[in-house]
Amino acid sequence: MNPWALNQAIDRLIAAGCYGEAFALADRFAAEGPRDTASELLVQINLAEAEYNVGRWGAAWDRMRGLDPLAAAFPVARAGLAQQRAWIAAHTGRPDEAVHHWLRADLRDLPRHYHAEHYFTGTVALLGRGDREAAHRCAVSGDAAAFRPSSKRNALFIRARVAAAMNDWLLAESLCRAAARHPYLAQGGDGLLLWGNLLARLERPAEARQAYALALERDGESESARLAATQLQHLDDRGSSDPAGAHVDPVDDPWSPG
Repeated sequence: MNPWALNQAIDRLIAAGCYGEAFALADRFAAEGPRDTASELLVQINLAEAEYNVGRWGAAWDRMRGLDPLAAAFPVARAGLAQQRAWIAAHTGRPDEAVHHWLRADLRDLPRHYHAEHYFTGTVALLGRGDREAAHRCAVSGDAAAFRPSSKRNALFIRARVAAAMNDWLLAESLCRAAARHPYLAQGGDGLLLWGNLLARLERPAEARQAYALALERDGESESARLAATQLQHLDDRGSSDPAGAHVDPVDDPWSPG
């Protein structure tokens, strides 16, 4: 398998939520044919996504360490590195650093069908810095730029994050519900976790259970699925002592609305 084909295969596996298979394929890879530095860089950028999707945020950051000199000659790799670093920083309590890296990712260097993800990353980075209005504008731009079915679904989840940050719980919940009903079903564990947390906040525990169960079903290898399982256990523990199914406070996680 050549590096281009490897990158395509890993991208498909990650999109399907098969993170373990993506790592295993990369470990088995034996290069064939001429060197393809751009594809080799994109493999590492995609594997960084798999790393943080399973909760290995530090490993995701480290995987991209030292790649900048090679990436300098390839605009898509430069932008990809900056964008992944922005996403990681935004989810690990470094909002200013997240915005810095996001601004370094030139939209013109990214393929058209990934423009929406650039805006999604900016939304999360700006939310971390507390700039909710700018985050809202960025989310709207991402929604407008969404081209792939996964991007159209994820735009709803990203807009829900903004609504939750603005304490508009009902709007956030409705956006998550629309995303969960979207025909594109793969991944999305972080959005489904957010949906469950919102439903728990709104004291709708039966529906929250369903949302958490969907995170486990659709994105079972992810960190979000593990957090959803913890939330389900909280609901079950509380329900056993409170037949009415009282409100369960969301755990402290990166996607919690409160």
